[in-house]
Amino acid sequence: MNKDNSSMQMDPDLALRLLADGAVLVIAGVPVGTEFGVDLCSYTIGPDFRGVKMIPPGVHYIWCASRGPYGDTAPRVGFVHFFHPNEILVREWDGELEELRPRQTAEPELERDRIRKNLAQLERVLAPYDYRYVCQWKDLTGSVSEQCVDRCRPELGTIRTNIELQSCTDADRPRGSAGYINKRNTAAKLLLDESDMLPNLKPVEGTAPRFCVVPARVPQDAPPADVSRHAIDCIAAVNRLFDSFQNSPDGLIEELQLAFVFFLVGYSVESLDHWRKLLALLAHSETAVSKHKLAYMKYSEVLAHQLPHLPEELMTPSIHNTVYKDVRELLINLYAGGLMVSAERLIKRLGKQLNWHFEGLLDEDPEDQPVIIES
Repeated sequence: MNKDNSSMQMDPDLALRLLADGAVLVIAGVPVGTEFGVDLCSYTIGPDFRGVKMIPPGVHYIWCASRGPYGDTAPRVGFVHFFHPNEILVREWDGELEELRPRQTAEPELERDRIRKNLAQLERVLAPYDYRYVCQWKDLTGSVSEQCVDRCRPELGTIRTNIELQSCTDADRPRGSAGYINKRNTAAKLLLDESDMLPNLKPVEGTAPRFCVVPARVPQDAPPADVSRHAIDCIAAVNRLFDSFQNSPDGLIEELQLAFVFFLVGYSVESLDHWRKLLALLAHSETAVSKHKLAYMKYSEVLAHQLPHLPEELMTPSIHNTVYKDVRELLINLYAGGLMVSAERLIKRLGKQLNWHFEGLLDEDPEDQPVIIES
């Protein structure tokens, strides 16, 4: 996130073009001292701050975090919006919920027209979009379309750090099966998906991001003989994932980018969990790399931009870091599936930016070697 408080220098010609074509976000009633942010940039609300101008067209994430009387900061609450050239978006502060909400006015169009006519007078209270970070933001969201934004954002619009969950009734509490359970089969599935050990809590309607359903690597009805096959190469699950996007890689790449920035900027725990589930699935199929080469080429480029923004606890190159382990498995399958250039490019960038190194990546796993029994 933006920690640079130095002044922003902008080319005069670029500034004129952005003033003519950039979008404007106007906010009203936000208390002084509230933390406010757009994309990778954060600010503290002052007495004369009324919004942001010169916003480049495309997807942007806006958030606020109220401050208590002793300087403590509340969790971020925000929303995502796809801005069009010259668009004017108006939001106001909800004092009860401590978040930005759509302007409560009977004639929103009339208000926007009035703002447009008086933009020259509002210049001094509108901060310019911080273009020092525009390239990073484009790298993270360059594929996201307005259709993806409309499909994935919560129905109620607000994105929170943690979604609200409905209480679990006694009848819905998870219980063990009364019949015979294949312990080996069950243990294998739990190793692949720890969520099976948790209660099936449902989010309050309209509050959760609306991402795709990530298929289980091992189908629930898989016979014991097939569990290992699905675990080694989960092509069946990857195929189901691509089927949900009509076999178009673009929709999946868009969702991967959007889920990541929901976490990166909005600290959305559910979005990080969804991103990690997609990584864990896509990384474990050599057959899928061979079959969906274009999608995996794009995915490796997306990961190269996302991984350096991971939280510190997920940056350690360790066997205990599931993200690192999944990326390592993905690289092996990129090589095996014929995408050597993509694999080498990703290895080079991760080595430079994260100090991640993958010694012995293509060495044969001792567990896969034949067992020699001495007579």
